[in-house]
Amino acid sequence: MKLLARIAATSAALAALVAPALALGQSAAPTITQSSGAGFPDRAYLLQLPSSRALTAAQVEVTENGSPVAGLAVVPPGGSRSGAILLIDASNSMEGAPIKGAMAAARAFLAERKDDLPVAVVVFGPDDSVLTDFTTDAKELAASVAETPPLAEGTHIYDALIRVSALADAKGLERTTVVLLSDGTDIGSQAGRGEALESLVDARVRVISVGLSSPQYDPETLQSLARRTGGTYVETATPAALEPVFEEIGQQLSSEYEITYRSLLPPERDAVVEARVAGYAPARATYTTPALDLSARGTFERDWIDDVIVSPWLMVFIIVAVLALIAFAIITALDVRSRSLRRRMALYVTVPSEDESRLRRAEVAALLADQAQRRVAGQRWWQNFERDVELGGFNLSPVTIAGWTVIGGIVASLVFAIAIQSLAGLLVGLIAPIVTRLVIRIRVSRKRAAFAEQLPDNLDVLAGSLRAGHSLIGAMSVMMDGADEPSKTEFRRVIQDEQLGVPIDQALMVTRQRMDNKDLEQVAIVTRLQREAGGNTAEVLDRVADNIRASMEIRRLVRVLTAQGRLAMWVLMATPIALTGFILLINPSHLDPLFERAIGNAFLVAWFVMMIAGWYAIRKIVRIEL
Repeated sequence: MKLLARIAATSAALAALVAPALALGQSAAPTITQSSGAGFPDRAYLLQLPSSRALTAAQVEVTENGSPVAGLAVVPPGGSRSGAILLIDASNSMEGAPIKGAMAAARAFLAERKDDLPVAVVVFGPDDSVLTDFTTDAKELAASVAETPPLAEGTHIYDALIRVSALADAKGLERTTVVLLSDGTDIGSQAGRGEALESLVDARVRVISVGLSSPQYDPETLQSLARRTGGTYVETATPAALEPVFEEIGQQLSSEYEITYRSLLPPERDAVVEARVAGYAPARATYTTPALDLSARGTFERDWIDDVIVSPWLMVFIIVAVLALIAFAIITALDVRSRSLRRRMALYVTVPSEDESRLRRAEVAALLADQAQRRVAGQRWWQNFERDVELGGFNLSPVTIAGWTVIGGIVASLVFAIAIQSLAGLLVGLIAPIVTRLVIRIRVSRKRAAFAEQLPDNLDVLAGSLRAGHSLIGAMSVMMDGADEPSKTEFRRVIQDEQLGVPIDQALMVTRQRMDNKDLEQVAIVTRLQREAGGNTAEVLDRVADNIRASMEIRRLVRVLTAQGRLAMWVLMATPIALTGFILLINPSHLDPLFERAIGNAFLVAWFVMMIAGWYAIRKIVRIEL
């Protein structure tokens, strides 16, 4: 009776083995199943032939909905792309016939192995043991399954699957098949089923599960692993039935080809894949092409350049920039003042005339009477700009400098916007007029400072010339000839104005305004007294020179005493800006609350207001007018 029961159990296992659901090669037609890791439009299928034979791409025809596919490739089993792992349960429940049958089944599998198919053998219980790593050496593989491994308490299936997934990933295989044999459910694994499945999918591993019935056997674990990884599940009733099952699995892996191609079907289309091999009936599989992802990140990743192109602020910037350049071109074309015949001849010869004298006297009188303040306020800033450009000694006209300022602002805005990848960089162009004005003022301030330093020495020369018997104009000409720039040019203007009929004191007052020098006003008063009442002008000029030197010493002393305050002012301004730049360089996310939250915006505004208020207060303290 026991013998009959054993024969019946073996027959049932073989019947289950040849069931169509297993697709282990007993059908007269090939089978085709989707390979793990295939993604649209690239497709990959496993073509299982009924018998082992050599197959090339020329012998296979694949169509989708009746149309030939593009880029068809056929990869034979084995080689460097695929491999297999025998994962055998070595827990105490396998003691006796089960473990012996498992090792016999492993030997049967290796007997059917294709010579270039790398195989690894691993046994597991509470711990994993690699009997042999991936190898194609038949002797090494035979030695690894020649003896029965030691058994231990525990069935750590999930831990073992994570271990073999790491082996396959380290080998760099594109497709790995794990043949898992166990007679029970998972007991004691540290990892869960989800972690095991994730590692299997990441390593492109499928599981063919073989269950050995026992009192404690639960098929759900092995069935789930096979189903979720694209493998198959087989259950046997006796250890004796394991050998033919593993033999069939070995034959399957030795005759399984991978077919890859690129689909040309449109989205959301039902597809019928048909593979034809000469000498066999066609094999079919179906799938549905995925929907087209029209989201921003589905078709392309939208970056800052796309935001700039569609931004209305860019359009406003371009319109303003183009209008400014057109205005610059028109004003430059119409600005013929510097190209007039009289202006060009005046660069080389003196062209005095009664009209010119009259106009100059009227201009000086209007200037001294401060008639310019009654002009339109919108014109005064341009007149001041023209005066500062002329005082600074620039070779370019004010219109040209203004035009290049506009061009520089546009270029700086574009460069900075590209550098920081933000439209906020366009605001940098607003700094261009400030920079131009600052450069001009620095140059004018240096010229005025040099004039102030030279004035006492020039007055000494003027007084000495008067003592030598020269007239006031003659003494001033002697002083001008020996003076350095910018005094030489400024006093030449005084003499030229006097030649045009402008009183000498008024001409000096014009120079006083140009050079912003209060000391020169004393010289103008002295010359007026000399013209109206006479007197010892040389002696008075000596006293004026001494007073000027004394006031210069006081100004230097005040500047030294207020140096710390000025330094504190610049430290106050530079410290928060430098700290902000440092944080942006190290970790920009730390500043996100300042810009993304209301309280951060409030503190940002408060910081700006307090910084400006502190700068203004310190500036008022350290600026002492004498």
